[in-house]
Amino acid sequence: MYLLDRWENGSLVVRSHRSGLNVRYLNVCYLIGVDRRCFALLLAAAVLPSGALGAPDLPSGEEVLQRCIERSGGAERLASAKGVEMTGSVEMVGRNVSGSVLINQQGEKSYSAIEFPGIGKIEEGYDGLVAWESSAIQGTRIKDGDEKAAVERSSSFRVLTHWKDYYSSIRTVGSEDVGGKPAWKVEMTPKQGKVETFYFDRDSALLVRMDQIVPSPLGEIPTEMDLTDYRAVEGVQTPFTMTQKVAGQTIAIRLDKVTYNANIASDRFDLPPAVKEVLNRKKPAQ
Repeated sequence: MYLLDRWENGSLVVRSHRSGLNVRYLNVCYLIGVDRRCFALLLAAAVLPSGALGAPDLPSGEEVLQRCIERSGGAERLASAKGVEMTGSVEMVGRNVSGSVLINQQGEKSYSAIEFPGIGKIEEGYDGLVAWESSAIQGTRIKDGDEKAAVERSSSFRVLTHWKDYYSSIRTVGSEDVGGKPAWKVEMTPKQGKVETFYFDRDSALLVRMDQIVPSPLGEIPTEMDLTDYRAVEGVQTPFTMTQKVAGQTIAIRLDKVTYNANIASDRFDLPPAVKEVLNRKKPAQ
């Protein structure tokens, strides 16, 4: 278990609960990387494959997802939303640290950037092949293994329609209160990585919470994210506030603007020069 110690040089300083002595650094990108997933869930087209059932007295996982899609705007409207641009603010709650956030997602690609005054920009992206992150403080690195697999899932708009490409199973495991209201608890087991749990409000059918184990250089980090303040954007129900709890810290992302089918720059998802340089260094000598 890791506990937040302080904010230092563009990173969270995290203390190991076991030893109480070891201090490690947790880049903020780890904390917001999964936030794109809620939009992949909402924007997946609505033709879901059959066969993933929950317990006999519970709706199947697919039934819960299908109802979410219908309540979020319907199959036709959701299928027409091929990409999204989100802008807003990010706050380290109670730490007097805040900045701006930009998230772009299109097809199987994604790009995220947060910027804190006096600290600089922290970026992460996925061009469909390479997952990366970069900051002026900690440099640039390539994500591999479970980390890359998690980025691939969170970057894809087809993660539900073709869930068998990413997950080995899906099932409804029960009902649990989220924000004082009952929600269906649905577990999805990735082909690579830990089980992910999604909570869908039983009344509105909307996604209201996600629990995930986020892989990072520090090891596996449990995260919980609540999605609130849903608003209709071009007919699509969209959460404008995402509150994430991780390592004893609360991070709040509040969106100012969400644009579906946004005019995203053609080179937005291209690998930056620093990422290409790291890739070249990793290539075996000829």
